[in-house]
Amino acid sequence: MLSEVQYAFVEEIYIEMYDKMLVYANCTLRDIYLSEEAAQETFRIACGKINDFYSSANPRGWLINTLKNVIRNIERNRQTLSKYFYMSLDIDAIRTESFDELSLESLYGNIADSDDFMLMKYIAVDKSTMLDAAAKFGISLEVCKKRVQRAKKNLRTKIEGDNG
Repeated sequence: MLSEVQYAFVEEIYIEMYDKMLVYANCTLRDIYLSEEAAQETFRIACGKINDFYSSANPRGWLINTLKNVIRNIERNRQTLSKYFYMSLDIDAIRTESFDELSLESLYGNIADSDDFMLMKYIAVDKSTMLDAAAKFGISLEVCKKRVQRAKKNLRTKIEGDNG
């Protein structure tokens, strides 16, 4: 819980830095919604580590470094999702057919029928943010993250089982 002084400190820096952070994130991510998610996540982390943030000699620099790490994590997570999603797809089929025409069941078996897989597909293929996906599927952000993590693990197991 933030004290009144800490709350005022975060609010002041939020007002000053949010737009700058949004522009910075958008230059890298090239997606305004994902950039908003990155900036908001950065402030969530700052509030969670309020003692480190508040006592920092350069709190604005602390925020930018945290934002860089958040962006790096978002990019890594999206690459991992895409990697496992596309790994077992036939590249020629992707070029000639739409995803709606591909038989996901034949490619992924019973995994394709799961809500977790559809959630992961929505994020990896449709390039949705976790926040948008959570809203679309009617779940909290934390539940969304956990379900994507579970779907990624199941898909990895299936792919490694097929190739092993």
